[in-house]
Amino acid sequence: MNKRTKLGLLFLAVGTLLVLCATGIHLAHEREDELAGESAALLLQTLDDKTRLPEGTAGTDPLLPTVLYRDRSILAAVSVPSLGLRLPVLNEWDEELLKTAPCRYRGSLSENNLILMGHNYKSHFGPLSDVRIGETVTLENTLGNKFHFTVDKIETLSGSDGELLPDETYPLTLFTCDMSGAARIVVRCIRTQA
Repeated sequence: MNKRTKLGLLFLAVGTLLVLCATGIHLAHEREDELAGESAALLLQTLDDKTRLPEGTAGTDPLLPTVLYRDRSILAAVSVPSLGLRLPVLNEWDEELLKTAPCRYRGSLSENNLILMGHNYKSHFGPLSDVRIGETVTLENTLGNKFHFTVDKIETLSGSDGELLPDETYPLTLFTCDMSGAARIVVRCIRTQA
């Protein structure tokens, strides 16, 4: 075998290995998305069980009392009907909780500065890239009270622009990563009547 053939075979082997690695990463992400969807569905079931009383612990948003389920503090359900999304929202966030459901990043509904974050899983906030200005977003608290919003602004921010997320002119902000993970898709909403 000549040197050129050996080099070609080496490149072919490396390329095949890279394709196999990429396929493995994709399949792992798909499985993580599937598990996240199942976890969110279970939390929604708990939230929809109106026989549970909110815990309403001190320091929480008075408009959004929480329900405790398996060490998870459920804040509300967020719906974006145009995307077919209805998801539970957890009161706190960390990397593990984000694998379960979207979470409150900061702020509160009563102070008109609530920011919700979620992974870009198809079963979570991934479809946010398809939302349009003027579409409806609903937040339903644990008591069944609904708060209605309209998408007013959609932004794409650099992943390093975290300080730009809070915007006091919008009572509700939703955000997720884009598919590259380098940018944030930010959906700003204004409060409306039903």
